[in-house]
Amino acid sequence: MSRRAVRAEELSLLLMRASSAVAERINDAVIASGHPGLRPVYGLVFARISGAGASINQLAEHLGITKQSASAIVDALVRDGYVARRPDPADRRASIIELTARGRQVTRAASRTAAAEVERLETRWGPVALKSFTGMLDDLAGDGTPRPVW
Repeated sequence: MSRRAVRAEELSLLLMRASSAVAERINDAVIASGHPGLRPVYGLVFARISGAGASINQLAEHLGITKQSASAIVDALVRDGYVARRPDPADRRASIIELTARGRQVTRAASRTAAAEVERLETRWGPVALKSFTGMLDDLAGDGTPRPVW
């Protein structure tokens, strides 16, 4: 890129391209590790429910979608063995969605690829530049929650 001023459209497109490239590399690695058919949006689901799990309402809010859409995603992930529903001890009408062993395999594969991506950038740019870049991205992102781009 030349030294001329960066236009807003260019910056937006570059950020989208970078995000898509990283998400695609992670998704490709997950698929290659024996999990075909998974979509990048599922990574946001897995991230939200890892640990203590989440209700459908919490998941829908996290993803910025309706409860019905969140339920459809969860149904597909349950069918494929990546997540399970367990009764919510605080509300007998609700369920908590949590990762199964198969779902945890996916998160480990994604984490390995994300770590390799960080290592690749650190090797290419150096640790100081990567830390600076990460700080700038954090500043740009603010307190926003990652949401799927439909």
